[in-house]
Amino acid sequence: MRKEKYIINSKGSLGLLALGDVGLTEWRKIKKAELDKEKDKNEKK
Repeated sequence: MRKEKYIINSKGSLGLLALGDVGLTEWRKIKKAELDKEKDKNEKK
């Protein structure tokens, strides 16, 4: 099995859909981390 590294951002891409549930799961982790970071930033104001 070939292992490749992918850069996943919160906007996602159709390539993540090609990876199936693994791609979607990783995208959700990135999206949640970004939302949590933004929430913390807003709470400090």
